[in-house]
Amino acid sequence: MKGHSSIVIFLGALLLGIGGCGTSPTQSAARAAVDGARAAYGAGDYGRTIAILSRAKEIDGADTDTQVAAHKLLAFSYCVTNRVAQCRAEFSKILDLNPRFDLSPAEKGHPIWGPAFEFARRRHASSS
Repeated sequence: MKGHSSIVIFLGALLLGIGGCGTSPTQSAARAAVDGARAAYGAGDYGRTIAILSRAKEIDGADTDTQVAAHKLLAFSYCVTNRVAQCRAEFSKILDLNPRFDLSPAEKGHPIWGPAFEFARRRHASSS
């Protein structure tokens, strides 16, 4: 579980770094959804993480960093619940948003989402 807590801390820091004045209601709602999903993920409730983010339609209208954070939480949640195809699909969405996105070295070493990300990255590179 140590790896999970470092991911949660990273995602929290990422979201803190994108804060600012004058955010739109859509952006605020998207951030709130990601915060709720991050809390569920941190508690090991991956099904709830998926449910929160799957229902949060405002994420599509949020800034890129918020969308990436949401899709990364979804990818990790799908991977740890053995839904590798959905995990790869979420990583593909991240790469569509940010083609230079990469996992941290520790994340790359994860036995499920490391290979799922590499699969999505190779597929994205071959379609570009």
